[in-house]
Amino acid sequence: MKVVTWNVNSIKVRLERLNKLLKREDPDVVCLQELKCTEDKFPFEELRQKGFESVVFGQKTYNGVAILSKAKPSKIWKGFHDHSFSTDARLIGATIEGVTVICIYVPNGQEVGSEKYHYKLKWFEHLRTFLKKEVDLDSQVLVCGDFNVAPADEDVYDPKSWRDQILFSEPEKKALASITDLGLKDLYRVIHPEGEAFTWWDYRNVSFPKNHGLRIDFILGTSKAASFVEDIYVDRNERKGAQPSDHAPVVCLFKEGFRQTKGHRLR
Repeated sequence: MKVVTWNVNSIKVRLERLNKLLKREDPDVVCLQELKCTEDKFPFEELRQKGFESVVFGQKTYNGVAILSKAKPSKIWKGFHDHSFSTDARLIGATIEGVTVICIYVPNGQEVGSEKYHYKLKWFEHLRTFLKKEVDLDSQVLVCGDFNVAPADEDVYDPKSWRDQILFSEPEKKALASITDLGLKDLYRVIHPEGEAFTWWDYRNVSFPKNHGLRIDFILGTSKAASFVEDIYVDRNERKGAQPSDHAPVVCLFKEGFRQTKGHRLR
């Protein structure tokens, strides 16, 4: 099974790029964030023609998450089960061939100490509670998406200048650690325990050519998922060229046997 997570920063603008990514990488599952569209505007039929079923939690202008799958998803849910934070379309989940796949888009937080910053920390708290109470973390689970936090110095191009700034403040890093402490492993670091790696580069200040980036997009997995990881990498090519997202996709390849069942394939 090959799984991709990508903050597309507008599905409408990035649809052509997405189509090329699907052809080039041939993934089984794709988690998308920041769709910036409602469900009635989502390209369900175009993606179905390419062999993907889509489950979508959309929102006008901002937010929006989706899971694309070659196998028919089941047990689909949108948002937290208790309807908390229901004004934001930031979480969607489904079971795909026996694997629980959760796609999330964590709030940015805007500025340390701001109202949106505290909202972000509360959202993380609720995510932790949700995962602990509602998800079987002893099974094969993936939590994919844009977490809007860089966990360590090696995930930031200039840790000194970013220290205590948004995306790299201590409370944010602790909030992310509270999620991984549930037993979810950062699958990129399972394969690449050391070294610099980024998934996001600001559009401003020629950040991408200078490689002034942060690693804030992850595929987290339970121990039963991590044991099947064969390779994982950041597709930097998607940050190049015309009209790129400011995020690059993260691609994870799992060994044979990761799937628990054989789902109905669209093609």
